Amino acid sequence: MTVLCILLLWICGNTVAAAQNLHPLAPPDTSSPRATLNTFLNEMNRAVATFKAGHKDQTVASLERTNRCLNLEKQPSAIRSIIGFYTALYLKETLDRIEIPPSDQIPDAKAVETDKLTIWSLPYTEIAISAVKDEYGGERFLFTPDTVKRSEEFYNKVKNLPYKPGAQGALLAQLASSAGPIIPKGLMDRLPQWSKSEIHGQALWQWMGLLLYFIIGVAAMWFIHRVGCGMLGVLDARLQSSLKRTLGGLILPILLILFAQPGLRFVIYGLHFRDAEVYRVVAVGFLLISYVGTIWLIGAILHRSAAVVIALGRLEPGGMHAQLTRFGFDVVTVVIVAGVAVNLGARLSLPTYSLVAGLGVGGLAVALAGREALSNLIGTVIILLDQPFKLGDFIVVGDGDIGTVTEIGIRSTRIRTRDGILVSIPNSNVVNMKIVNESAPVSEARIHVPFGTAYGSSVQQVDEAVLAACKKCEYVVFDPAPSVRLMRFGDSSIEFELLVWIVQPEFRNRATNQLNRAINEEFRKQGIVMPFPQRDVRIRTDK
Repeated sequence: MTVLCILLLWICGNTVAAAQNLHPLAPPDTSSPRATLNTFLNEMNRAVATFKAGHKDQTVASLERTNRCLNLEKQPSAIRSIIGFYTALYLKETLDRIEIPPSDQIPDAKAVETDKLTIWSLPYTEIAISAVKDEYGGERFLFTPDTVKRSEEFYNKVKNLPYKPGAQGALLAQLASSAGPIIPKGLMDRLPQWSKSEIHGQALWQWMGLLLYFIIGVAAMWFIHRVGCGMLGVLDARLQSSLKRTLGGLILPILLILFAQPGLRFVIYGLHFRDAEVYRVVAVGFLLISYVGTIWLIGAILHRSAAVVIALGRLEPGGMHAQLTRFGFDVVTVVIVAGVAVNLGARLSLPTYSLVAGLGVGGLAVALAGREALSNLIGTVIILLDQPFKLGDFIVVGDGDIGTVTEIGIRSTRIRTRDGILVSIPNSNVVNMKIVNESAPVSEARIHVPFGTAYGSSVQQVDEAVLAACKKCEYVVFDPAPSVRLMRFGDSSIEFELLVWIVQPEFRNRATNQLNRAINEEFRKQGIVMPFPQRDVRIRTDK
């Protein structure tokens, strides 16, 4: 009997193979329920025969054609082929155990056209084949999404029934109980019996294999990341480069991608997970890890690309052009990440494209709810384009906030006051305020230091003493040179004013303090008197 079954499988497989060799590009015949059912059974029989014969490529080709008999549109595209593989196995095992009507009692293309048939169910079952419009306007008959979803349920209800004469199923039991290519058969046979007990449809050793994959994978990523960063650090020390800072941040996201991509193949081909729902959860987990690594890698590459553009363009790192370049790359990063997230949602059969379309309808409500955030974002763009100041500039915002610009963010501009306090001002306010940039157009600033001397002092001597005092101040710039002006003759003194340039405007108070001290010291050395206010009072007495 066994020899007869194998012979029948071999004849079936070779008959289909011969037909396909004549027309290798012909699509599977799904023109009617009869054609779809026959195509599915013939391709599965051929897959079993070629698998037993060791022709893995032909087996995969047959399984791919089998998938085209299934309506998988409601399955996540990322795991659609694997779900189709499981469904095919369960349906084949089910169909080989239950009664199927004779071929002439199953509707063919003529019956479909005559009766306007759109769906047909296998008698006494809920296994159904329905019409589906393809992208060219034609009509195909496929196993319904409900049949695909419940295929494992159908199998569980009939798995204890014997096979029909001449049928051997889809080798599901052999695949489920055998080890994959990673775990040798000898090791599988030596496993204790308790390790073969099932949890959620999978053997305990399969769960342990998955856990071991995660442990080894995480340990390998940690080791490679540490060794890689260490080697880059050694190269930096020898070459006086910045390879660790540039490339070190790319190692971990690449490792995450390399960890997740083989994980799916390991679960299905190495551990032979057979439960579709369990595989779905595991596959989604690996897919999320892969996409996290991808998004991380994209962000890291674009961030470094901005630094490369700034370096090649010889832009000042703290300048407005460099800031605008970084902002542009940040916008590109956000757009790409959003696109990747939408693609991930689509692959998981989430309504992401509908959500994006719905944003057009809800855009007004979002704009009203986030008008402050939107105003700040627009303010950021205006600041970057108008360039009223740049990082490191000493500015006066409105009538109060004075300090050095430390950051121009998406929401706010931060300045550090002379007291060392960090002040954050919303960009929507900044663009509507008066801005005094004391660092532009040149970084130096001129300060005015008033002082007075007693009447009778030599103006020439005063000038020399003040200019000598300027040389004692570390903040003074001598190009242009300091100058002393005689402003007026006051009530109690001759009033002068020192005009001097200093290195940066934020040192105004320090420079004024040093100059006043130096002038006082020079005047004392040279005997120049700085009088205090005085008034002569004469009292006249009338007799």
